[in-house]
Amino acid sequence: MASYFTTSDGAVLHIVAGPVDAAVLLREARWAVETHKLALIESGGDAYRQRLTFRKAHFDRLQREHGGEWRIPKATPNVPVETFAMRELRRHMVDRQGQVHLLLTAYPLAKTELIFRTVFEAILGERVSTDPVDSRDT
Repeated sequence: MASYFTTSDGAVLHIVAGPVDAAVLLREARWAVETHKLALIESGGDAYRQRLTFRKAHFDRLQREHGGEWRIPKATPNVPVETFAMRELRRHMVDRQGQVHLLLTAYPLAKTELIFRTVFEAILGERVSTDPVDSRDT
């Protein structure tokens, strides 16, 4: 399970990886909202500057909550998210939430459809399936 906090157009502000209690979910929702407000104010409406604000916010949390000497990962629009996940997420020994911050540092405000498969498969260890759901009553 993953909880996504997004803008109305599907840009991912934040993700909570895995099940958490209500207090944690509320704390993370507040962080996403407050960081989004900050990004809007600091950017003056410039989308690139909004991404930079979110990149820094996720990187700061990665450093603060997961210790170690981190460098901002070098991800570019030319590097598919799946390639980044194979190269970076598996290389660093951090928990799921640390991997989320690392991913969103590299791909700040990415569209949900760009990263959902990576979150589900690389971070949560689940398989995305297009198989129909068995709706028989049990």
